[in-house]
Amino acid sequence: MSSIVEKSVENLEEKDVEIFRVSVEILLKLLDNVIKEPKNLKYRTIRMGNKTIKEKLLVLSGMKDLLLALGFEEDGECLTLSTKVLVGSLKKHRSLINSHLQKVTKSEAEKSAESCSKTIEKYQRPIYKKPRKALLTFEECVVNSSNQFLRELENRANLVMSYEDEDLQEFGRQCIPLEKLKLQTQEKLRQIQKAIKSNSWKEPEPNYLDLFLVEFTEWFNTSFFTWINQIPCKVCGQQNKGRPSMALENGLRVEELLCCATVTRFVRYEDVATLLTTRMGRCGEYANCFTFLCRCLGYEARYVAATFDHVWTEVYSVTQKRWIHVDPSDNVVDAPLMYQHGWKRNVDYIIAHSKDDVQDVTWRYCNDHSQLLKRRKRCSEFELIRVILKIREKKQKDCSEARKKFLAKRTLAELVELMVMREPTVDELKGRSSGSLAWRQSRGEQQSSAFFSFTATEADKKQKQFNVRYSCSRDVYEKYVKNGQEVIVLDTTKSWNSCQYSSHNIFRKVEHDWKMTYLARTEDTNEASIEWRFDFTAQDLKISSVFINFETKVYENGRISLLFMNENGPQIGLELYRSIFIIIFYREYKFIYFNLKFWRFKVDETGPVF
Repeated sequence: MSSIVEKSVENLEEKDVEIFRVSVEILLKLLDNVIKEPKNLKYRTIRMGNKTIKEKLLVLSGMKDLLLALGFEEDGECLTLSTKVLVGSLKKHRSLINSHLQKVTKSEAEKSAESCSKTIEKYQRPIYKKPRKALLTFEECVVNSSNQFLRELENRANLVMSYEDEDLQEFGRQCIPLEKLKLQTQEKLRQIQKAIKSNSWKEPEPNYLDLFLVEFTEWFNTSFFTWINQIPCKVCGQQNKGRPSMALENGLRVEELLCCATVTRFVRYEDVATLLTTRMGRCGEYANCFTFLCRCLGYEARYVAATFDHVWTEVYSVTQKRWIHVDPSDNVVDAPLMYQHGWKRNVDYIIAHSKDDVQDVTWRYCNDHSQLLKRRKRCSEFELIRVILKIREKKQKDCSEARKKFLAKRTLAELVELMVMREPTVDELKGRSSGSLAWRQSRGEQQSSAFFSFTATEADKKQKQFNVRYSCSRDVYEKYVKNGQEVIVLDTTKSWNSCQYSSHNIFRKVEHDWKMTYLARTEDTNEASIEWRFDFTAQDLKISSVFINFETKVYENGRISLLFMNENGPQIGLELYRSIFIIIFYREYKFIYFNLKFWRFKVDETGPVF
């Protein structure tokens, strides 16, 4: 009997490890039930018509033969375990089956690791191998306080000093496609200059370095660094399975996921040399690596840390004579009020760190200073200023007198700027785009409605046209003008949900295996909608005609409806209107996942756009 069971176990189909694992784990649970309550006849009977048994247990080739070898007898639509089979025998067979399961999953994990290793060898990213220079050591601690918040300021001050290693900066420059980015910047500048001549661009002409910064941020966010929501299992590739945990190794946080009998690890590296190779993480890794690469390009850049668990970068514009906010993880430039108004975060302390300075820049990121003061309770304002001045003095002790004078003058100008409160721009009212929906919801940052409305400018009024398109593959909206056959892009906005008025059960899906991307209905929902609003009331304009073009793909019993609405209702007649809603509505009567796909394109193609 034992030899028959052993042979049946070896004959199980192992081609698809995931199917094998699920099937065998169900069998082990069935055996556990019998071992626990051997006299309960319910546990000795398997109904082959049961959906789980049919689709997950018996789907594995060789499983039915194994059940028969274990002592189950076929009786019509059921498999019944004979009462003659002893519990001791079942325990022995269960141990054998479990050992085989562990062997197969471990083997698959080793194959996966070997395959990954070969891939890394084939497409090896550059690795910085030179010894690191000790550019600045803060052996003398100037923050003698028990306040954790104040002590952390000095720790952050130490971090940015690693950016000044000249050899490491040279290595960083090798990772940047400088010529490609320069050409893109020159082309964008040419388009803007052309738009200025045609009076369709009313803003001042941007400086080349400032425009290059925008292109550089776009490249870093979309091509260089990868956002990690949750650790994907290195065996099955799924993120929402297994048991996550957190560990601390050599002062670094390590996230671990136990899944498929294998532990997958994600180390939260802080060393920029390592990040240039791993190129993945969350906002901390993004800001750390991006700020360093800005220093590689010669920008004066500083690492900005907020107490609401987010970090980003500020870059000094010589032309504008001010610090420009750059969030590399969200691909946003110059929208400092977005955390307060778009993300709905309670701003209290935001500190910026550079190689020779430290500054409290909280006031730039909040336009209600009286309420801000009420939230600042981690220390007294006097204590904070005292610590900042001490750290600043230590950082500038080797600076020339001319440099110290320049920094003091620039700081004074910045303090005057920080006193000004202004209203948020349209871009600053938008929600966050980085991270998965579930990840953002867990942080309280995701809202189903942005209540965004497209409005016309004086240039649109003069051109008598308003054009906007969305590219799903690039996940950007583009506002443009048509000059004959030529299309001139005036403005781009990242993320599909940034310009929507509202949406329900919609998300952007990227299929990395099929290299396809589309907007789709969320899982386990039977209806979804997305809505855009165009409102020209403030400009006293009326809409004479509307042209819309988009592609959809419907599977099985889904249905898509396109609905136009104005301020008076869902029907548009011949009369002119000042505002309209365009709504794409989807409904089905069975729960079938992904049978609706809006704008389904290849990931790397510009493709047709809405």
